[in-house]
Formats: sequence, structure tokens, C-alpha cells
Amino acid sequence: MDRTLERTLRSIQRVCAAGLDSLALRRELAQRMTGAVAFDAYAFSTCDPDTGLMAHTLAEGVPPGLGRDYLERVYPQETATISIDASRRASAVFSMLDMSPEARDAYLGHGITSQIHMALSVDHQLWATWCLMRGDRSPRHNAQSLAFLQRAAPCIARGLKAAACVDEAHGAAASADASSTSPGVIVLDSRNRPVLRTPLAARWLLDLADAGLGMPDDVPLCVLGIAMRVRRNDARRDGRGSVPQDTLLRLRGASGQWYALRGSLAEPDDSGSAAVVIVVRPAVRREIAPILTSLYALSERERQVVTAVARGESTKGIAASLGVSPHTVNEHLERACRKIGVRGRKALVAKLFVDGYAPTLMAPSPRALADRFSAATDRQAIS
Repeated sequence: MDRTLERTLRSIQRVCAAGLDSLALRRELAQRMTGAVAFDAYAFSTCDPDTGLMAHTLAEGVPPGLGRDYLERVYPQETATISIDASRRASAVFSMLDMSPEARDAYLGHGITSQIHMALSVDHQLWATWCLMRGDRSPRHNAQSLAFLQRAAPCIARGLKAAACVDEAHGAAASADASSTSPGVIVLDSRNRPVLRTPLAARWLLDLADAGLGMPDDVPLCVLGIAMRVRRNDARRDGRGSVPQDTLLRLRGASGQWYALRGSLAEPDDSGSAAVVIVVRPAVRREIAPILTSLYALSERERQVVTAVARGESTKGIAASLGVSPHTVNEHLERACRKIGVRGRKALVAKLFVDGYAPTLMAPSPRALADRFSAATDRQAIS
């Protein structure tokens, strides 16, 4: 590897260890990557590690319409599945043009002739995907670019996992003075255009808005992704008319607040078309416990015990629900506490849900978010 690439790799390693939140880290990584890999556009998405679905996307230079076309044609049934499968092996670097004919058609239709896809995983969990694209007037990515990204991918994946901990610290600060935890509702018609958006939904979705994509109707990619998953689940129903389960996604907003989004299919109209109803609200702690505990590399049993402790269950109650002895529960809890670096139940819950993993960084408060929403509403009214 030449000196320029070595310097870039060291720069990436430094920024991944700098304690940034996930949005700031992705921006810094994109800036540093330009010195090693040429690209005309990129889309850098964090993922819910439990589901593998995109949570928040930072993009630059993406051709107009590609984001929506990508979701409607190939995501999540094609590219999400490929990324999740790749994450089970390790962080993977490949071209989605070679992996999926459908994705290839979508990219080529918008002038993207060369693409590198990074599935960034830690411990077989997908934390992010990074798509680097080149247009038809630019040279294709070469073997050197692929080799460099393959070397950088594990460091970037670990950095993004650590950034999720910083995001959680933001969320703790944001939720401390949250002015509302009520749900909002957004309804998308059969063409995934918003036909109803309650004020609270608009407020929460502003916090979840992607950066740099310019999506029509200001609908975040995560919302469109849920709608696509709901529709495809419905298409796979068996002939007995079984009802598909709701799709649930947990993700962080720009403020660090965690949200729970649940999508379901409405009754079809006379033409057979059905809308998708998506409920979005700030998540409660028990809903994000599985993600938070995964940040500390807990085993499945340790994660179950810690989650039960966070819910306030007694040792005897946990033992009964898991079918083990109270002594075994205490052993799992002690090991989990050692991994997290605390002693006792109260310290454990405080570390997971209040202190976070990294120093608390001040994020926009819910009040500031509400002011930003009011300003956005005023601008829309003026225009």
C-alpha cells in the first residue's frame, strides 16, 4: 500500500477513535476517504443491528430520484438481504452491481456505472452500509480501491459501533427533558406518497430526516424502507389469508433520541390499493435494551438477564422465566457487570440508560427540536 493510502488509513483510525457521534463520524470518514478512493456520490447509512434495516442515511451527490427508485425496486428484499448475509461473515466490500441484477438496473438507470458497497459489521451484526458511486463519465473503481476499503472496513465498523454509544449518551440527555413522548402517525398511499402526517409525526420525522438526499415530500428513507417491507410481507401471505406481522424499527434521530417506528397495512380500497400506516414515537428504555446491551458484546443469555434487570424483574422472576436457577442468573449478571464495568444492578442500569458508554455530549434538546420544527413550519407557510 502506498504512502498516501497509509496516511489515509491512519487518519481513518484516528477519527474512528475520536468519540464522535454517528453523523459526525460518517461526515469525517467521507471527507477522509476522498484521498484514497475516488467517488462522485455516496450514501452512508447506519443500521438497526437487530434487524439490519437502514436507520439514518447521510448522502452527497446522489442523482435525483435514485433514493426512492432504489427503495421501491430493490430495498429491502434484495440489497438489505445481501448486506445482512455478508455481515454474518465479517465486514464485506463488494459491488452490488455484481450481486443483484435488480440493483444493477436501478443504478445504471440513474447513470451510476461503478459502485462499491461496504457492509460494516461487528460480531455478525450489521451496523452500517456505505455505498460509493461513480458516474458514467468517471473511471470505474479499481482493485486497489477494493483492497484499501477491505482493509479499512473493520476499523470503520468498530468506530460506528462506538459512535452508537455516543448517540445513546445524546439520547439520555435529550430524553431527560423530553416535552412529549406521544406517538405521531404518517400514512403513505399505494405509491408511498404521504397523505396524512400528524403534527407530532412531522416533529419526530424532522429529527429522523436524512442528510443530503433531498427526498420528495421530506419522507426519510427509514420510513420508506418500512413501507416497502410491510408491502412485501403482505405479498408473501399464504392463501389462507394470514395477516402479516407489523414491521418494527428502532433508530436514533439527529438529537440522539431513540425512536420506535411501527408500520402496518391498512384495509385496501375499492381498487385493491392499500395505504401503509406508520406510527412513530420516542422509544422507551425496554424497547432499546437489546440494542444497548449488544454494544457491550454480551452473550445472548447475559443480554436476556440484563434486559430483565432493566425491566425491574427480581432474580427469582428472571430465573423462572429463563428456566434456570437464581444462582445461574447471578452468575450471568456478574459477568455482564464485569464486561460493562459496573458493580450492582443500579449501577448497571445507570450505565446502560443514563451514562452511556462515552462521555455525554450535549445534543439539541427536544425544546430546540420543537423550535426547529416551528421554524420549518413557518417557512412552509411563507412559501
